[in-house]
Amino acid sequence: MTNITCNTSHLEARIFHGLKSLSNLEDTLPPRYLEYAICQSFGLKHVGDGNFYADGYINNNQASIKTRMFNPDILKTQAGRDFQTHPTKFLGPHQNVKQNKWTAGVEIVQRRQALNFDDVVADATLVGIETLKGFQSNIEESHKKYNTDTTYEIISTHGYNHNQQCYIMNVYWQQYQLLDPTAIIWVREGYGVSGYTKVCNNMHKIVERVNGNAKREGTCFKEYKDLTKYTNSVSIKLPIPEQWEFDQAKILTEIKHLKGTTDDNSLHITK
Repeated sequence: MTNITCNTSHLEARIFHGLKSLSNLEDTLPPRYLEYAICQSFGLKHVGDGNFYADGYINNNQASIKTRMFNPDILKTQAGRDFQTHPTKFLGPHQNVKQNKWTAGVEIVQRRQALNFDDVVADATLVGIETLKGFQSNIEESHKKYNTDTTYEIISTHGYNHNQQCYIMNVYWQQYQLLDPTAIIWVREGYGVSGYTKVCNNMHKIVERVNGNAKREGTCFKEYKDLTKYTNSVSIKLPIPEQWEFDQAKILTEIKHLKGTTDDNSLHITK
């Protein structure tokens, strides 16, 4: 078994290149771009957009890539905060004081997980167990597809820092750890079923499955991750670059040249 590692220099270059290509510097980098950039930085063959678990693979390793954008807290009377200056606040567990319940960390939507029974009226424990079984089956199908035997999860947080002078990114990765459904307390709440575990006598939500008839995120299976506990991570902080210059005349000249090349090739092929 070989471990996967991140080429931080390559990722920095990819992120900087993406920032230069934004049409508006108030925008953030899109998930699709980040997924591909992270695959390249880990040396993974990108295979995203399918129904399998893997977004990329290399040798015997497959990896799923999730990205989360965070807006900074911009404060008037004191220094602002972001996920690099205050990781626990943004990336760790947070409490619902009124209900004395905790969410274990950052919300990660794993996939849509359909069930072959009425998930609205079924027992909460049954919904939870079958959801986890279905997700495990998807991971195993992905192993067969890409001839792998080890599964990683890679999670990236990104956005502008608290003074909006830099673009920041953290990348966390570790082997995926399947949840034990029998060690979870399953309850119905909101528009689905949530799974809790006890931590220091407090209930921490670690998983959720949304009902199929919900108006938003129907059948979505989510996990809540404390990213501050991950075994591997890198942090990136980049100055905001100047955007690529828009030179209409130069671009139109290039288009004209390429059109001519395409026409020449087309004529050659039809002969």
